[in-house]
Amino acid sequence: MKRYSILVILLILANFSCSSDDSVLIESFWVDSERVSCVGLEERTCYRVQEGITINESNWQLFYNSIEGFDEIYEEGYRYQLKVKKIKIENPPQDGSSLNYKLIEIVNKELNE
Repeated sequence: MKRYSILVILLILANFSCSSDDSVLIESFWVDSERVSCVGLEERTCYRVQEGITINESNWQLFYNSIEGFDEIYEEGYRYQLKVKKIKIENPPQDGSSLNYKLIEIVNKELNE
């Protein structure tokens, strides 16, 4: 009976140690004040973004994804600092992204002059 109890406890502990969810990350993004032309599967416009807390003007990267909850409220002319949830997609479509982005909050919105 003692062995059985120890085995049950070990199984419970192993389950808790494996339960961390590495498929969701919280990140800080900067989104530049205007979208730029880009080509993925088709020609469209993309955000220019940087990950992290500070901005380096030479490090903008094209962002081909959308940001759920942000796309609808984005205003050109403003630079945004966002907190986003980055979610890994299990079994993504072949022609789609393996990541999904959701807005958590707008940390800062400043007029880019």
